[in-house]
Amino acid sequence: MEKLQDLVQTDILLFLDNNNELLFNERDFQMHLATYLRESKHYDDVDVEYYVPQTELKDYVWQSELRIDIVVRKEEKYFLIELKYKTKKVEKEIARLGEFLKNKVVVMKNQGAQDLGMYDFWKDVRRIELVRNRFGNVKGGLAVFVTNDESYEKESKASSNHVNFSMSKGKHSIIKHWLNPNSTCAKTHPNFEVEKEYEIQWNHTDIENIKFNYCLINV
Repeated sequence: MEKLQDLVQTDILLFLDNNNELLFNERDFQMHLATYLRESKHYDDVDVEYYVPQTELKDYVWQSELRIDIVVRKEEKYFLIELKYKTKKVEKEIARLGEFLKNKVVVMKNQGAQDLGMYDFWKDVRRIELVRNRFGNVKGGLAVFVTNDESYEKESKASSNHVNFSMSKGKHSIIKHWLNPNSTCAKTHPNFEVEKEYEIQWNHTDIENIKFNYCLINV
């Protein structure tokens, strides 16, 4: 039987490669992907916003509650999916209720704060590690990052406060610390470490003539 990890990854890659609709935001991405996974009939259950009490997890350094974006189940095996969807501004004409609107609308906002976007991606990786380590039926997870902001692919300067959270192509250190411990980011977003040197490989797809880059990390 195909490993659950391979099955989920194949389905997500098929979704990313074949989706031809601009998604407004991360929640839109989450719901479209969850619907796609349900309709595949490959899983016994697909759940969203799956709550796991942080008190159950050792070395969980964040105060925010933990809700996994998507959890799939096949028989008694579970697999976790965490999503990030970081965007630059896109305006376009859209149809609503069967009619094209008179004016262009902002379908994707300019989010900025790329340093925190990188932090949140590695935080997803760490949260998957912690849940997998705690629950024996969890067979792993995928951290998925999708963006039309090309700056995420670029190598961070060695002097950048967020250099340890870089998402450039290649292997990355287990150390996820801010360079300046007195910075606002360091005070509001705690340092942490991941379990191994994960490697990032970027791929791209075009949706309505807009280039999107994406990467996946198997945890």
